[in-house]
Amino acid sequence: MIKNPEPSESFEQARAYAGKTIDLLLTHRIAPSPPHYAVGYTYWSGGVSEIRRTLDEMLQAGRSLDELLLRDLYDRFIVPDQFDRYRGMRSGLQQILQAMLQALQTASCGAAEFRDVLETNIRHLGAEPDAQTLQAIAAELLSAATLANERNQHLQHDLVTTQKEMETLRDELEQHRRAAMIDPLTGLFNRRAMQQLLQDLLAEDPPPPLTMLLLDIDHFKHINDSYGHAVGDVVIRHVADTLRKSIRGEDIGVRYGGEEFIVLLPRTGLEGAVTVAEAIRGRVAALRLVRRQDNYALDPFTISIGVAERRHDDDQESLFHRADQALYLSKSEGRNRVTAETRLACQVSPEGPGGTTPQT
Repeated sequence: MIKNPEPSESFEQARAYAGKTIDLLLTHRIAPSPPHYAVGYTYWSGGVSEIRRTLDEMLQAGRSLDELLLRDLYDRFIVPDQFDRYRGMRSGLQQILQAMLQALQTASCGAAEFRDVLETNIRHLGAEPDAQTLQAIAAELLSAATLANERNQHLQHDLVTTQKEMETLRDELEQHRRAAMIDPLTGLFNRRAMQQLLQDLLAEDPPPPLTMLLLDIDHFKHINDSYGHAVGDVVIRHVADTLRKSIRGEDIGVRYGGEEFIVLLPRTGLEGAVTVAEAIRGRVAALRLVRRQDNYALDPFTISIGVAERRHDDDQESLFHRADQALYLSKSEGRNRVTAETRLACQVSPEGPGGTTPQT
């Protein structure tokens, strides 16, 4: 996470990190937007070890950074901190409000009971000797209690108004929370959101059928190298749109990172999931994109898909691993195809013969 300058991080150090961040982004021809800047600053300041390790590997290998990589790192390591902060704030506000309402209701009830007791005793005092003086005192106390009760009622009204304002604030925080769960390029859920949603699905008892589709755009590096990253982004968006139009309302579409997507299909078995995957694959293969500025028709592109069904002892990692193995098999057998996990038993490991993995 981005760190505020502490005594150990002086203003001069923070300014140096900022300068290095801008230089890094401009060197790799990346716009210094807030997400890109946040990743770069975190890299130089050492705030997140995984960001440091990933970028070091890229830079030491002489590879160029790109916006997709930085956006993926931002979604995975910086957004979660914001999400947790918003979620904690919302919970804290709700607890405070509930406590205040409970205290006020208790105080209001107490004042009303006090007034009732005084009224009863005043009636009793009226029949006693020398009751006039006592009755006057009691009447004065009753007046005071009534006034306090009225004030409490006004306070309760004000607090109800405050509650409505708090609910509005809660809704705004919920919007921020959802924004932290959405991939900005495609509008699909991001990796962080998928992990939470999948955790909930795996926790259902008794467990209903659940399948995962792992999708990858074939030869995506060639698309970026041939047409540029802007066109690559257009391809990603069209694949996402096709995916969104091919699934039901309860199904979950995710941009997992870069050119990879995941679809979670609750209450769908393996056979049904393969049918959905084939529909997505066919629709993507049929897409024909034309570059607006020169009416240049892009070469058709395809996707490969791996399909795995949840087992009773699955966690997120094991389910993803089998889907990834099935995707590997789709890639190794020529791409533009769907492979179910049932074909994995007699196949080679994901490293493939000779320890190599087919390029995406």
